[in-house]
Amino acid sequence: MFERKKIDITDRVTAKFNENGMKLYADKQPIGNVESNEQGNHYHLETGYMMENNRFYQYADVQTGNDQKYTDCDSEEGWC
Repeated sequence: MFERKKIDITDRVTAKFNENGMKLYADKQPIGNVESNEQGNHYHLETGYMMENNRFYQYADVQTGNDQKYTDCDSEEGWC
């Protein structure tokens, strides 16, 4: 079973300057950009990413519960 989780990726985010501000990356994958003007910084992030309290997060489907590789259907610990 999978559950949607918010994962802190702040330590993996890097930025490169470009003509419009900065391009943001996580593990070398582009995740958005930052534009600066008189009102401050404006973050535009790709779907599945967010910024909250100066931290970057990625939403991901994470497996929860037991990851059973087989089912005991004959009460003799065998494969079905």
